[in-house]
Amino acid sequence: MALRDTFRRLIPWRWQRTSLKEPLSIVLLLRKPHLFTEDEMRLAAQRAYHTSFAGTDGSINCVAKAGIDPLLIAGPHLLKLFHYPHPYIDDPSHNVKWLPQAIQRKAWCEHTACVGVDYFNEDVDLELAYSVLTKLAAEMLDGNCTAIYMPRDNRLIPNYESAYLELQSFASSRNLGIVPPSTPD
Repeated sequence: MALRDTFRRLIPWRWQRTSLKEPLSIVLLLRKPHLFTEDEMRLAAQRAYHTSFAGTDGSINCVAKAGIDPLLIAGPHLLKLFHYPHPYIDDPSHNVKWLPQAIQRKAWCEHTACVGVDYFNEDVDLELAYSVLTKLAAEMLDGNCTAIYMPRDNRLIPNYESAYLELQSFASSRNLGIVPPSTPD
């Protein structure tokens, strides 16, 4: 595992690809459980991608219910939410040695629940997939979120003053391919 992680760090994200064997996720660590509704996800997606997600007007962009968790189609990208009414791992306070900064350890220990977004397209470069995920995650941030966690890369971004801008900056590195529906001539 350590060799694989070291190898990944040496290869740029744009050369690495997504796989269904290892889903790409971004997780919002929450102070208290919150079940995002379809409407909340629709509004977050509209803010994130600057287009309608009503699923009307010939647009493929939409939010739909898939079990209890919303499914999001954003242009060519398929995303699914998941909710856990408990911490990402059991007893986070006993698992903080991997976090170098005190603010990260504090954010990790304060969470009691989490919500995440999985990216389901195969064979897409990681930079594009992460751009799609971080753009949406930025619009899901609120005071209930302690941090944003990227499990594949074992990266934790505390939800402090500049977290929103950091996520937006990362997301702006690529054209996401999500376009508004065309209007009739």
